[in-house]
Amino acid sequence: MLAWIRNASRKPCVRCVASTAKRAGNGTLAGVAIVLLALAAVLTMAPARSAAVTLTGERQLILINLTGGLPGRWESCRAICASGEQPRTLLGPAGDSPRLAWRVPGDETATRLLDNLDYEHDVRQTAAGATVLLTSRQPFHGIRLVHRYRFSRDGRRLSASLQVPAGARLDLIGGPALAGEPLAGLGGLYTDEKAVVINAAGQETLGGAERVVTDRLLPTGEWAGIRGRFWTVLLQADAPLRLDTSEPARKAPVLSLRRDSDGSGSVELRFYGGPVAPADLKAAAPELDSMLYAGLWPWLRALAAGLRTILEFWQGVVGNWGLAIMLLSLSVKVLMWPLTWVAERWQADVNRQQSLLAPDLAAIRREYKGEEAHNRTLAVYRKHGISHFYALKSLAGFLVQIPVFIAAFDMLGENFGLSGASFLWAQNLALTDRAVALPVMIPFFGGHLNLLPVLMTAFTILAARLQEDASLAPELRSAQRLRLYGMGALFFVLLYTFPAGMVLYWTTNNLLHLAKILVGRSRARGV
Repeated sequence: MLAWIRNASRKPCVRCVASTAKRAGNGTLAGVAIVLLALAAVLTMAPARSAAVTLTGERQLILINLTGGLPGRWESCRAICASGEQPRTLLGPAGDSPRLAWRVPGDETATRLLDNLDYEHDVRQTAAGATVLLTSRQPFHGIRLVHRYRFSRDGRRLSASLQVPAGARLDLIGGPALAGEPLAGLGGLYTDEKAVVINAAGQETLGGAERVVTDRLLPTGEWAGIRGRFWTVLLQADAPLRLDTSEPARKAPVLSLRRDSDGSGSVELRFYGGPVAPADLKAAAPELDSMLYAGLWPWLRALAAGLRTILEFWQGVVGNWGLAIMLLSLSVKVLMWPLTWVAERWQADVNRQQSLLAPDLAAIRREYKGEEAHNRTLAVYRKHGISHFYALKSLAGFLVQIPVFIAAFDMLGENFGLSGASFLWAQNLALTDRAVALPVMIPFFGGHLNLLPVLMTAFTILAARLQEDASLAPELRSAQRLRLYGMGALFFVLLYTFPAGMVLYWTTNNLLHLAKILVGRSRARGV
């Protein structure tokens, strides 16, 4: 059934219980029984606080509370709820879940009255969905409020026409359940929740300690809401609204909306509750696609979208997200081979020039100081026809990888498909790989041994050892080795608490680089 009503209103039969106690022949027990059942009868005469209209669709379940008149629970499934998967709670009655609530600023009595107002209901069902009409049983400030909800069975949206009393606000209060399981260290950057506004220009993040927003206009057509890493709850109005944001003591964002004009009136809203995934966002509204990779420049967003296309292609071929990530890394290596080849040639030139300059520069450092040393160094560069900026060419190999690295990491960090996907010992590629649980929690690094960052660093160090240029002077080889070791250690610290899918990409990249070095050495030996 698409919509049903749950309302507890049954009263116990006091006379029947009393006669039963009398037949038991115990006057004292009979008296106690009568008192208790009478009390129960009085309590059950009150309106049932848990009464709600339940709307069940293919991808979501929504409960519209008959007390308060707002959605009290919103559960969303990744695909089809009938498949048996555990739905995600996007709105809940209390605790860690986000929720909707009425508020009258500066008037706690009116806030409680509005939030506890009871409603009559009328449900009209069709094959495609349902319409729910709520009418308040008692007036609020002399007006009986009327709310109308329209529900589509095959989507993730809910439309509503809410009668907002004068001076009242609708609060969307965040909760950590929307953000997901927290990660330690720098991985925590991926597990926060934030208030956002989405329009044609992209996603704007609101709130935070330095960015509390007051009395901001939300124009017609813009979306506002709260998003976590993989899930979001958004709303859009057909008329301008005013919004404020705040962050209470529990560090969850609060988005407060009110009508742009004075007095009581209705507001037409469209809600979206579901995953931050390309297909679902575009199905709800094309402009919501700008939520993806919102922190990147437009050209980097396009690059991230291209990498996502490659990843989804490989996932469709092999049916495993972990293997698809490894094949993505291989694909990027192949596509970037021309640039990599040029960068390697430049690095070889830098090594040759360093070896050529090294004896003269070492002698100058031993015998001269200050300006004299500087002048003689420039003379050495002129003597060999080498620019003193020649060493910048050695950065080419690293610089050409930076845009791809940023785009790939942003794409993998926000990829909804990785949530819950397992690979090898990693149970969830959206979290750290957690190979072994540690007996203690280590600050910054967390409570698990993550094996992928260890392998990533090991491949980096081994490649650095094997890639040493024998033509370099010993002190230059030592300096180059130190730089590569330092870079490996830096990446280990930075990525240790990052999601496993992201670390797997870079580990595969390092493994492919190591394999290339080994093949090159074998060919050089004639094997």
